Amino acid sequence: MIDLRKGKVVYTIEAEFPADQLVVSPYAPVLLYTNNELKSAVFYDLSLKQTTARFELPITPRHLVIDTTGLKAAATDSIGGGLVLFSLTAKNLLMSTGDFPATGDVLFDPNDVDVYFSNSASGSLGVLNINTQNFAELALTDTPGQALSSPSRSLDGRQIYVANQTEGLVYNINAFSKVIFKTFKTGSFPARPYTTPQGSFLYLMDQQSGRTVTVEQGVFKEFADTRFAHGINAVAVGRFDRYNLFMSTDNPNYSFYDNLDKSTVGEGAFNGQPLAVRGSADGRTAWVVFSDIAEVAMVDLENQAIRYFPATRNGAGAFALGLSNNVCH
Repeated sequence: MIDLRKGKVVYTIEAEFPADQLVVSPYAPVLLYTNNELKSAVFYDLSLKQTTARFELPITPRHLVIDTTGLKAAATDSIGGGLVLFSLTAKNLLMSTGDFPATGDVLFDPNDVDVYFSNSASGSLGVLNINTQNFAELALTDTPGQALSSPSRSLDGRQIYVANQTEGLVYNINAFSKVIFKTFKTGSFPARPYTTPQGSFLYLMDQQSGRTVTVEQGVFKEFADTRFAHGINAVAVGRFDRYNLFMSTDNPNYSFYDNLDKSTVGEGAFNGQPLAVRGSADGRTAWVVFSDIAEVAMVDLENQAIRYFPATRNGAGAFALGLSNNVCH
């Protein structure tokens, strides 16, 4: 456990097994972590500092996502298929089904009923109704077997975005009419679209060329067209959409970008190979974990400064990462 204000480890949990994925509910009362090989999930009470429940799962929980309220979490398997829905408050399973398409991270809608997912095998966007436990799919392409990214959404939930990494397209789907409203072409290998916590901008990134197109949501007007010197597929957005960190999980390079002046204000390379990045709720700090070093990077977005500190006692990597104040993608 890391104190986000002090930037240091304050408590170490002895897990029952290696944690492949983890989520933390808001204000950090509940930690949920899973293991793929064992097909297991554990609830850990951070206040009591003890395990409160353990479950053997019917699927391999390769992906784990928390909802917008912090009350639920969903585990899915992008290889064998299946879905498990957890209640973080009751610390139990709300639903479990093996009859679910193979998919990566799902996307919870703010209405707390619908869960969106990408089905690469059928080339479609699906939506699961939690109450009825039924799902329907909208075809995004006439050709099945497309490599689709996990869906993202606008802050108000009216727009859903999915990248087709086979055809190099990003689809903008209207959540109400369930039709494709617009398509974007930014490069040959688009990353998962990212929308800012404030909902003002949509970032469309090409993982090969480093091109990033910033779109003003609502009017869908292009705000900036930027090309970084390296491939990118991840972004941490700073306060007021000002200083943003663009980086990749495929290479150690990063860029600090001033979204107001539309210019790069800093570049460099991390000490290790990044696995994931999360931004704090106040937009001041980003956290980066790595696959080859036993450290966590604390990135000051406003001053473009990076500080590393050890996150394990035995020097072992790699890491999963979850923030108790993390925002919806």
